[in-house]
Amino acid sequence: MWTRTVNGRVLHFYLAGINNQNFIMRDKETGSWWQQITGRAIYGPLKGSTLELVPSDELTFGQWKSEVSNGRVLAPVAKYVKEYDSDWEPEVAKLPVVISFPGTELKSRDIVVGLEIDGTSRAYPWDKLVKQSPVVDRVNGKPILIAVGADGKSFRVFVSRIDGKDAEFFLKGESESPTNASPADAKTNLGTSTPGTAAAAASGVTKTPSNTPSPEKPWLLLDTTTASEWNFQGCAVSGPAQGKCLDRIPALKDYWFDWRNYHPATTVYKR
Repeated sequence: MWTRTVNGRVLHFYLAGINNQNFIMRDKETGSWWQQITGRAIYGPLKGSTLELVPSDELTFGQWKSEVSNGRVLAPVAKYVKEYDSDWEPEVAKLPVVISFPGTELKSRDIVVGLEIDGTSRAYPWDKLVKQSPVVDRVNGKPILIAVGADGKSFRVFVSRIDGKDAEFFLKGESESPTNASPADAKTNLGTSTPGTAAAAASGVTKTPSNTPSPEKPWLLLDTTTASEWNFQGCAVSGPAQGKCLDRIPALKDYWFDWRNYHPATTVYKR
């Protein structure tokens, strides 16, 4: 999501077209064209200007409803209801992509979660996130935590840091048993360990993943620094850190070809 204000001026946007299967907006005030994925004006009087990013979530309605009791839902315009396509994505997925990147490890329409930190971007294959959640990584020196919700569809990204100290997390309910592993044995470099394994090794436990919380076992994370419990909103609900919340990091769920096109220097997360 982006703001509609540029240099103090409020703009009004409408669909102008599609560029490489990516939404193009045009503002009514100047006629400038804006790229959806970057928020940057690519043509017109405001070319080069960039809209300010507004933090947002990609959640299922069920997850959102569990967190917001009095929220409002955007309803379709009654007179255009018949024109809405409720199942357009499968058809779009059949279309050939205009841009592809042969030789890369991902297929054009593989889904990734992409993020950018101080000019450094990284793509996380969605299927890996679902299997490995929570994922603890480091991008451009910043520790990050990517968590997929109990529904297997919602996700959020946080700064993996508590009171200024780097922290690691694992899903509460993963089976644990003592081990003689020392912190020095915990390899946290990109591509050398399963997310969470390093955290467990550093805290003296081994883990068997179990990423399927039940109604009797709510979705909660444990951190290896304070042993506090954290909910999907990134806030500690019990333990020494109770009442504290992790900082959020904007991220985008996208097709690989689209993310790679606009982030040519991106790396791809490897376990």
